[in-house]
Amino acid sequence: MGPLLGLLIGMVFALAAGSAARASAVFEIAAGAPPRTLESSYFGTHLHRLRIPPQARSEMLPTPWPAGLLGTLRLWDSGTRWADIEPAPGRFDFAQLDHYVAQAEAHAATVMLVLGSTPRWASARPTEPCAYGHGCLAEPANLDHWDRYVEAVAQRYKGRIALFELWNEPYFSDFPRDRGHPGAFFSGSADTMVELARRTRAVLDRVSPQTVLLTPGFTGSTERLELFLSKGGAYYVGGVAFHYYVATDREFVELHRRVRSAMQKHGLASLPVYNTESGFEVRAAQASGLPPLGVPQFDERGAAAQLASSLILGAFLGVQGYYQYAWDNTRMGLLGADGQTPAAGYRAYATVRRWLSGASLLGCAPMAQGALRCRFQREGRHGSILWRPTPGPLLRIAVPRAAELLAIEDAIAGPVTGALEVHAAEVGNVPRLLWTRHPWPLSTAVERGE
Repeated sequence: MGPLLGLLIGMVFALAAGSAARASAVFEIAAGAPPRTLESSYFGTHLHRLRIPPQARSEMLPTPWPAGLLGTLRLWDSGTRWADIEPAPGRFDFAQLDHYVAQAEAHAATVMLVLGSTPRWASARPTEPCAYGHGCLAEPANLDHWDRYVEAVAQRYKGRIALFELWNEPYFSDFPRDRGHPGAFFSGSADTMVELARRTRAVLDRVSPQTVLLTPGFTGSTERLELFLSKGGAYYVGGVAFHYYVATDREFVELHRRVRSAMQKHGLASLPVYNTESGFEVRAAQASGLPPLGVPQFDERGAAAQLASSLILGAFLGVQGYYQYAWDNTRMGLLGADGQTPAAGYRAYATVRRWLSGASLLGCAPMAQGALRCRFQREGRHGSILWRPTPGPLLRIAVPRAAELLAIEDAIAGPVTGALEVHAAEVGNVPRLLWTRHPWPLSTAVERGE
């Protein structure tokens, strides 16, 4: 090998190493000061069929409450839209919302209600098609009708609904490409949405001042969030809602940091951010001939693994609440085809909740060979959650004997046996928890498997 060729090869390896280092740096997540103790209210979801309204003709059974798993519930696609609650001017039907709120209270879970989705009778554009018929994309023609609706809900559920999310996934007419977007849930202007925020906060200040008002639940890029905040929306909200529909762990972290950057830019750095929707479609739905939902697709095990890792990352990044979408959804849910039997995603969700609820979170850092390690402490023991956030072979991670490896648990499969004697664990894309009696250094050996 000549000197020039050797130099070129060295440069290639250096560039590759630098690129890998930059990629790994995405997963450097520092502990808070003091470290965050994760509360059960972090773990949320949506329930479509907790109650099936009498007028609904459904072959599905009502979904049983996931006992012991949920700390919070977001009400969307649950028969609790404005159009459901006030089907005619001044005529309110609270039966569905009453049931959901009562069930949440019975299980010590907080409630977030998504406002909006205009009844056709109140719509500024009643013939405009929307996901639920016609008219629901538009703002109300008479904003006094909005005030009456918000006041009725706030008065009835004062002290019982903790958070209002202003709207679901708005697209703004300010952006030409947003007009007629098939995934839109709001077709008005950003100025109109800010005015709805102002009016909502005024009603809450009068009727239920302790209720937190969040931004609309934005999705996709952060430009709509930034437009809403820049036009004055930042003044009226107590937190930001965003939908983290991403396909990889890296995308999850990068999206969160863009949201945080937008908040800091508009003076909201001290407010919480809520991931009010995250979900992963199981590819089996495609086999049945159904069109794609436009969200990340995985096989069942892959969807469960991605749910587990995003739940973990959200907790360590400081996300206030993670609302999985949706518990009993036929294509993105955590139950089997019968809507009752727990699936792999259910096990992953329940396992991560058991691992982290009440834990003191000590941060995440990349290891050698592309492994990621998130550390926490609870009840005098040290937990390290390890997985590989990028595709690749299994990794074998050795644990120093002085750390005293106590147990290994897979987020989907449960306890891992036969590894404690050799003080090592095989790690792939499914997070695994290693319990040790003592902490151990990040420089621990990592080897590629087959």
